[in-house]
Amino acid sequence: MYISTTISPQIADTDMQGHINFLAYSAWFDRARTRIYKEISPDLAFRPHGMVVLKTEVTFLKEVYVQHDVEIRSWISVLGNKSFEMTQECWQQGERCAVGKTIFCAFNFDEHKSEPIQDSFRAVLEKYVWQEPIF
Repeated sequence: MYISTTISPQIADTDMQGHINFLAYSAWFDRARTRIYKEISPDLAFRPHGMVVLKTEVTFLKEVYVQHDVEIRSWISVLGNKSFEMTQECWQQGERCAVGKTIFCAFNFDEHKSEPIQDSFRAVLEKYVWQEPIF
């Protein structure tokens, strides 16, 4: 199942058209991921074992406005040996407005190379593996 994070948009998140600027979504998605990061590493140290982002993309479906909170839904959509994909959706007033996908790779910062996902990381990630519904 997914985890849900509520975010209150700020004026700084908007553009001159009065709706949320495309850059805000990446920050919101990252903020929502912090909950999972803290389960993996409560002090957020991630040394020497951690994760790096390989790819991130956002598909915009509907405009989002500053007047209403947004719900960010996050889950692990693919869990491999060295990498995983997290899917996130931005919802406002009951409508899906954006979908983000981020691919992470397990990384050893001391050796500067990818590595298999640590067992302790995998145990957390497995709790959030979910197949997204077909709309």
